[in-house]
Amino acid sequence: MPNIPKIIVVFREDENMKAAVELLAKKGYAVFSETSIFQAIATLAERKADVIVLDIDDLELREMEFFDVVKKINPNLFILISFSLVNRERAIKFLESGADCYMLKPFYINELLAIVRQFLDRIDHKGDILEESIEKQSSLERMALKIAHEINNPLTIISGQLQLLLSETKSSAPNYPVYVTLEEETQRVAKAVRSLVAYAQLKEPKKAVVNLNDILKDVIHFFKDTREGKDTQIIEAFDKDLPMIMADKKQIALVCKNIICNSKKAVGSKDVLNISTERDESNVAATFYDTGKGIPFKVIDRIFDPFSVVNGAEGGMGLGLCVSHKIIERHGGDLAVKSLENKGAAFRFTLPIEST
Repeated sequence: MPNIPKIIVVFREDENMKAAVELLAKKGYAVFSETSIFQAIATLAERKADVIVLDIDDLELREMEFFDVVKKINPNLFILISFSLVNRERAIKFLESGADCYMLKPFYINELLAIVRQFLDRIDHKGDILEESIEKQSSLERMALKIAHEINNPLTIISGQLQLLLSETKSSAPNYPVYVTLEEETQRVAKAVRSLVAYAQLKEPKKAVVNLNDILKDVIHFFKDTREGKDTQIIEAFDKDLPMIMADKKQIALVCKNIICNSKKAVGSKDVLNISTERDESNVAATFYDTGKGIPFKVIDRIFDPFSVVNGAEGGMGLGLCVSHKIIERHGGDLAVKSLENKGAAFRFTLPIEST
């Protein structure tokens, strides 16, 4: 029987926290609400919780003493604090004392869910933090930035010289096709470097009121103007009554672009890419279904891993879907894929409908 993650939420009358408790419970977590630090410590000792969420606006505690106690009970406890702007200085002391993360009120409860889920993904069934995985990820990100820096400098010089040669060479000259090919390959390397940087420096979303249909229309319009998009048949089926959502427009556009480009690799001249949107009570969703060759069964479980490539001959570094998965996760949504080999694949992401 799988171990159900346990979360203690400590607050008194905050409506944000009440809603958060309800959402966490609906998502299948074992949630325990307490109104005092002493009750929270007792529950932590009894239940061996994985996460504790503190509303520090109306809680009286000596942070050093509290952190010493709870860390002795569970050294791997994830401590998330919530506070309003007037208590920023107090919150800083909490972070310096041992809190792992914070949220400024009022917050979107799906953001809280995303933070908690991201931490719990690092825990194995015994409740131990997978330190090796965390260190590996951090090392991978540092390596990506280093590689990007070392490649970008000479690449800029090479690309500049090639563009200069192309501007000075007639298209009928024998060397002209060679220069064109070299420049195309240079741009391919540059694209790979940009993917590395996007992966290593992905920032938290800057949310604003947006419409998913509008984002998709802009991305599709841009894609159709590219060389890859000119021979791709795209069928749109958008829900005209799609509500506005809170999201980072640039990041969601990047997700859509990455999925479309990935699907393009799988479709031929006779295949079709279907893009649709819809909504339910709590989410909006976008589905990208192509009628191409599908994703091999042995690959699909790793499709969102860094540097995972479906077919190495198709090019790319395998970072686009990994970055996309991170973006959707940080928005409190979900990105999934289904595929039948030689019958196509469907990528679908959901984003929460929040108060705008």
